[in-house]
Amino acid sequence: MEGIIRRGNPPASPSALRQVRQPGGDLRLTASPPSTSPAPHAPSAQPLHILVLMSRTGGGHLASARALEAEFQAQRPGCRVTIVDLLTDHIAFPFSRMPRGYDTLVGRAPRLWHTMWRMTAIAPVARSSAAIVRRMSRTHIEALLREARPDLVVSVHPLVNHLVIPVLERVAPRTRYVTVVTDLGGIHPSWLHPRNAAIYLPTERAVELAAARGLPRQRLHAHGLPVRADFARTAAERSDTCRAFGLDPDLPAVLVMGGGGGIGPMESIVSETAAALSAASPARPAAQIVVVCASNARLKERLAAATWPVPVTALGYVDRMSDLMQACDLLVTKAGPGTIAEASIRGLPMLLYGFIPGQEGANVDHVVDAGAGLFEPRVEALARTAAGLLTLDVDRRTAMAEKARSLGRARATHDIVTSILTEVLAR
Repeated sequence: MEGIIRRGNPPASPSALRQVRQPGGDLRLTASPPSTSPAPHAPSAQPLHILVLMSRTGGGHLASARALEAEFQAQRPGCRVTIVDLLTDHIAFPFSRMPRGYDTLVGRAPRLWHTMWRMTAIAPVARSSAAIVRRMSRTHIEALLREARPDLVVSVHPLVNHLVIPVLERVAPRTRYVTVVTDLGGIHPSWLHPRNAAIYLPTERAVELAAARGLPRQRLHAHGLPVRADFARTAAERSDTCRAFGLDPDLPAVLVMGGGGGIGPMESIVSETAAALSAASPARPAAQIVVVCASNARLKERLAAATWPVPVTALGYVDRMSDLMQACDLLVTKAGPGTIAEASIRGLPMLLYGFIPGQEGANVDHVVDAGAGLFEPRVEALARTAAGLLTLDVDRRTAMAEKARSLGRARATHDIVTSILTEVLAR
């Protein structure tokens, strides 16, 4: 469930705010009728209100926000969690338009994006650019904080920290602010604002990097990357999952993914992998291919309509990703941090075909250095490797699966939320 505050809502006190479902499924905070409940901030009467800041630049930040939301509500029943796209809905024009061009920028001009990523990692550049945006957006950010009046602010996006923390210190100096890092390897300095009450990092190596930048170690925690609650539970039986998704339970399966937009050379990967599998076993199919097209409906239609030498199943959005990963034997994907974290929990060996320069480059090292997968950007070579791992190199695939499982942190979301509730808010 997602609560969203957008500019233009009427000012209201927390006791007069209620969540109302809007067309399209969003929840927004709107004014409620007058209440006879005790005054705001009375601990016995007012449920904990958590404001989660993210932006839809890629799908990972929202996925992490929702995972945290579900866990907060599980551990603190009755608490209220509001997820806000700060960079789109609460900063000034023209900066508020920039997130809309993110997918186009990283897809069509990755070198330009990498240059921007590296430039903003330079402290003076980051501080000055954030100061400009903050100065122009201060009234919007102040209005958000005054209207929401959260007991806790959680950031899952690096670019919001330098915009919000200075304003929060002025508007509500006693409100705690924590950051949950949603990158695996490439930890951009913007994640590491020195006035965070706590920073939750994915690995011990990331903790070392943050400590080397001068952050106090007692504020740094390495619990892993927040993932959906399904990954903390035992997955369904493979036969049941195969039946639910229309797969052959007697054939090994390679899972092909391209993020929430179903982007990348997925169609070429499927075509070349199908040909390589057919060549490895001409008499009968040696394996099957499962493709998660997500929002790319045209890709799903093309794959479903084509004739293949091996079974190919094209899916749209998948709610049971934990079960699907458990039922597959190999993952072909770009190096998105959330996908890698989830695949690791399910012990799924990975073939990585690409990454977003900057934040995802180190994710490749995270997988390859651990022996949990391989990096191969050439589609034909990738397909041959996938076919080999599914037919001849089964021992190698099994070893990679064990290495992947060693990276998994199934309780990451639980441990992050427990730490926030028992350590940060208890201070």
